[in-house]
Amino acid sequence: MQNSNVAIYNKMRNDFFAKFHKIIIPEISRFENERKMMLFLAIFISLILLIIGTAFVIFIMTGKMGIDEQKFMAKIPCFIYAIAIAIPLFIKKIFEQRLKDKVMPVVCGCFEKLKWNCNMYKSYSKSNMFFESGVLRRFTGESYDDMFKGSYKDVAFDIVECSLYRGTRKQKTNIFSGVIVVLNMNKNFTCHTVIKPNTIEKQSPLKKLRHTELEDIEFNKKFDVYTNDEVEARYLITPSFMERLKNIKTVFTASKVSCAFYEKQLVVALSTSQDLFSIGSLIKPVTDEKQFTKMFEEILSIIKLIDHFKLNEKTGL
Repeated sequence: MQNSNVAIYNKMRNDFFAKFHKIIIPEISRFENERKMMLFLAIFISLILLIIGTAFVIFIMTGKMGIDEQKFMAKIPCFIYAIAIAIPLFIKKIFEQRLKDKVMPVVCGCFEKLKWNCNMYKSYSKSNMFFESGVLRRFTGESYDDMFKGSYKDVAFDIVECSLYRGTRKQKTNIFSGVIVVLNMNKNFTCHTVIKPNTIEKQSPLKKLRHTELEDIEFNKKFDVYTNDEVEARYLITPSFMERLKNIKTVFTASKVSCAFYEKQLVVALSTSQDLFSIGSLIKPVTDEKQFTKMFEEILSIIKLIDHFKLNEKTGL
């Protein structure tokens, strides 16, 4: 089975590299001049803002004003410097979006029944499944980046890159930044079980779930399990599943990993500060193969979760 999976992954890679050289490079080569222009624009605007900000600092230091006035004026260069840092990121995101509109349909064609979307995710934001499952706390605001919907080995899945927060735009608290993966399961189960990073308080994410200790001491040190059915939870969270879950954090360089068995689905939240599925670097040629390879491998790594957790099989995890 392992060799069979490796053969499938290699076929996907070979298909991607063939399409990259035959289709993607000719399609995006015309964006090279635009990349150079965007890079010049980002440097020019940031440089002007840095000069203006520095001029304000000199004015504050040399000008005759009271302490309160100095404190107020000091906020201005800080604000200008923040914009100077944000401008290149903003311009890069605009350029990246233009590239992805051309490239992602081709990349997705290397996977089985995979489609890409951006900045719009209605399926779960409307039903609030992310916090109803217990994987995340309740949030009031959401920002979506890359989204994929597909099927692999008859297992339907969604990949959602997002940032979720509570509060207003002026004063908000980040709840989650990273990738949420929703995977259908062929296992029959009715329980609601949540696995979260270990805490001292052992506070349940949902009132109807209670904390449960498993036999694996090392797993208990890293994760807390909450469920409404201890017997079925132990059926789902097998020793092999525990080992796979512990490995995920390393594979995705995630700061936190949470998951939930909820309504015949496995919901996995991978907290990470990385901008996954990213292409369109302003400082590298548009045809740079490394950034496209990295994006492809990130997509493939998440699809591998289906094999990793054996979700296509009817029994056992």
